[in-house]
Amino acid sequence: MKKHILIFLLMIFSVNKYYSQSLIELDDYINKIKDSVEISLLAQDENGKILYEVNSNKKVPSASIIKIPILISLFEEVEKGNISLQEKYLFTKEDIAREDEESHKNYIDKELTIEFLAKEMIRVSDNSATNILIKRLGFDKINNSIKVKGLALTQLNRLMMDFEAIKFGKQNYTSAFEINKLLLLIKQKKILSTEMNKKFIDFLFLCDDNSTIPKLLPKNVLVAHKTGTLDYLRADAGIIFSRNPIILSIFVEKFRTQEEAEKIIATISNYIYKIFCD
Repeated sequence: MKKHILIFLLMIFSVNKYYSQSLIELDDYINKIKDSVEISLLAQDENGKILYEVNSNKKVPSASIIKIPILISLFEEVEKGNISLQEKYLFTKEDIAREDEESHKNYIDKELTIEFLAKEMIRVSDNSATNILIKRLGFDKINNSIKVKGLALTQLNRLMMDFEAIKFGKQNYTSAFEINKLLLLIKQKKILSTEMNKKFIDFLFLCDDNSTIPKLLPKNVLVAHKTGTLDYLRADAGIIFSRNPIILSIFVEKFRTQEEAEKIIATISNYIYKIFCD
């Protein structure tokens, strides 16, 4: 009996030692890079307990992370019966967002469903599709959906790729804390029906850009996420599905190259996974 207790205690000691060492390594990594880049991040368990945090309340440009609250707002309107995912939209040349000119020529004069547009908004971060959905929903509807959830920093103030609006100081914003809050509400099934909640997560599984949070994780680990990219910001936010699910949002600014920022997000995500999920 005593032998079994001793073995059990040694196992606990070994696990705690590994956990502590990995946490120290993560702290060291963050401290090593924080003089060359700016990081804001938040990792929580599925009950909302904060596991790791760095400047998570910092207001940052949202880039395409704003597409998470846009998708939530869309699904809420679907549940209210105000919009159908099978509703069709006639795509015109005027709907093509800047930098989508070549890739979207084949859509012109075609009817596309709202569901297709929403999937493309997440899968390939389609800005033309996003702008159509923003106009269909309306800025007020989307921002009210954000506001009623208690989010003060997250704002949709302009269309995607609207450089004129940017020139006049209009920007879309969020924070690691607030995006985590939205994803936590989804994970806890608190804002959508069971069916729509599953569809929402399934949409996030479609994200084609796996160069950040999923990059260094085991291939069998599922990540429902959405990335964001600007010249001066790289971000990823999502849910890591494992034995101990993690809600994780990471924003990196003031990097030298996109590849550097992607490596930082991937490295931090791997540490978070090994410490809290594995």
